[in-house]
Amino acid sequence: MAPAQTCSACRGRKVRCDGVVPMCGPCSKARKPIECVYTATTAVSTAPKGEYLKKGAACAPCRRKKKKCDATRPCCSTCKVAGKEKDCTYDESVEQTIAEALLLRTHLLEQRLAAYESQVGALGNHPHSDEGRLEQAVASSSRLAIPSHPVLGSHDLPLFDFPQALNTLFDRLSAPPPTADVHHLSVPHESIRLSEFRSTWAIHAPQYGCVLSDEKMHASLAGDLTGLIVHPAFTYIAQLLGCLMWQIQRQAFVFPQVEYEQLQLLLLALEDIDPISEIQARYLLAIYYLLKKQMQDGEAQLTMAIDIVHRHNLTFPVMPDTFDPIQMQEVSPQQAELIGALAHLIYLDRDSSIVFRVPPRLDTTLDDALTNVALYYPVLAKTNLAYLRARSLLLFLRARELAAEWKQMDSLMDLFCPPRGAWFEQYWPLLEEISTHATTIEGEMLKTTFYGDRERSVALKFCLVIALTGKAQLHWLPHKDHEESAQRTLDVVLEIVNISRTFKDNDFLLLDPLLGVCWATVARIVAEAVKGRFTPLPTGVSWNAALQTIDTSVKKLGFEIPFTEDSVREISDVVRVVDAS
Repeated sequence: MAPAQTCSACRGRKVRCDGVVPMCGPCSKARKPIECVYTATTAVSTAPKGEYLKKGAACAPCRRKKKKCDATRPCCSTCKVAGKEKDCTYDESVEQTIAEALLLRTHLLEQRLAAYESQVGALGNHPHSDEGRLEQAVASSSRLAIPSHPVLGSHDLPLFDFPQALNTLFDRLSAPPPTADVHHLSVPHESIRLSEFRSTWAIHAPQYGCVLSDEKMHASLAGDLTGLIVHPAFTYIAQLLGCLMWQIQRQAFVFPQVEYEQLQLLLLALEDIDPISEIQARYLLAIYYLLKKQMQDGEAQLTMAIDIVHRHNLTFPVMPDTFDPIQMQEVSPQQAELIGALAHLIYLDRDSSIVFRVPPRLDTTLDDALTNVALYYPVLAKTNLAYLRARSLLLFLRARELAAEWKQMDSLMDLFCPPRGAWFEQYWPLLEEISTHATTIEGEMLKTTFYGDRERSVALKFCLVIALTGKAQLHWLPHKDHEESAQRTLDVVLEIVNISRTFKDNDFLLLDPLLGVCWATVARIVAEAVKGRFTPLPTGVSWNAALQTIDTSVKKLGFEIPFTEDSVREISDVVRVVDAS
């Protein structure tokens, strides 16, 4: 049946039209002659009306009143016609909630598939002539239909085993509907294996300063709670931080109950633990709280870790009185764990001091001892990630201190006056030391990237950026009076920019807010160079493009890592100033 039509005259008079051709009934009965015309605009269109809106895309008033909405921003047509422009608001979390539900649903279905495959594999080991199994499968046929013709699979399995396996599987596993409110959804941790969270933790363990030996790390990732190889606290840490990172990666925070359970188990395990292990556990727990933005709890855990160091008088295993370079031996696993734990504790203390702008909690006693580690354990000093990271940060801080002293002297005295001579006695050794350290990291980083260790290579690039930022800052201090220093500064800045370009989008979650501070320091140097024009730019180099790289990188970092807001804002301001100049 053809669709009904309305002529233009009936449409204009808002009269019901019967669609008769060539003249409809109402037009034929009119007192005055009327032109009864059917046009394409008046005919009922059979064409599709366009794409449907996504679920939850309509504005809040239209959803509440169940009215048609075109989801136009900032105000939809329905609210505009009704004069309710101010009431037209959109719930931005609806689409994200649906995405989270779909993500959870997909993951649970993947778990079902894995369990089903294991069921099928187990069935292959049973004799298929078992009549009892046949009777059981026939009884289950009311729930899942069985084909009438016997067909054997590649493993010669009778088909009647499949319905029984599926029915057993679906009885045991259930998933929430896709429309469930996942913000208040608590999924038991059995539905997603804790081993998956531990595997996620394995990716981030070097980033957060877990310095366990390989044997202990493997036991922790295997879920060992016996305490024979590794303390149970580290297994709970792997499951707790792994669960959090799993959710952060997917932006689906659906396992609060799992976090709560693992946290309580961890706190119980910490009641009986050795000092070195407790230091690690406390600062890893502090990182967990900081990622959750529970600042006071994180501060408390970090303070407890530092108190353990003072209470047990722990220091790096170096003995200046008995030092003999000829008799140096390989570091033991216990010594490596102690060095790594203390080094990362120093790093966290200084890192939080810079990022949060608070005084450091540790004095410089451990800093001096850390410097001597390279004399006793040169191999460890070139390969241990926790040591390299802490050493990079301490050198960067010394460069900042010299820069502050230079700024105070710059306006008061000449370049070659006696006080500056004392300052240069610190400057040249530090510049040489930081250059040597950067070269060491670069060699280790190249080796790591060659062998495809992504997590370690990202961490080493981060260490290299810290060291190079301190080096660029030192070179820049005498740039007004020394052209070579100015040129070396620009070379180092370009090296930092090139390293920053190598970070992929999925690498930023493996980085640290301190990287934003380093990029902000580099951006200030570039702004001063562009503004002052102290040295000619190399051919083909665009400082605007370099700043754009830094700006883009710090925004990506801010999207993945908290506590980078100040760096993002400062770099954006520098970019605007340089673009306007």
